[in-house]
Amino acid sequence: MKILEKEKLLQDESIHKTEFEQQWYFSLEDMTEYLQEDLSEVEYLELPLLIGGKRKTVKTAIFEDIEKGRKKEELSDFNKALLKARHFKK
Repeated sequence: MKILEKEKLLQDESIHKTEFEQQWYFSLEDMTEYLQEDLSEVEYLELPLLIGGKRKTVKTAIFEDIEKGRKKEELSDFNKALLKARHFKK
């Protein structure tokens, strides 16, 4: 799973984005392609974006909602055992 940095996303020209009500909204389609992940669980807002010289209404989300909606990778059996051992009461 890629680690996201908001500043890098704001500078990335391949990701369409817009500022609305003092928050940055990123195109979910572009973010799905960038992350190569399923973002279907992300809460979104449809906003107009300028894409290829034309204004289109697309699904967008703020950085925090994208982070929250990403599917977490399941722990391996080894990591589960380590976590269990760490919380084991003596």
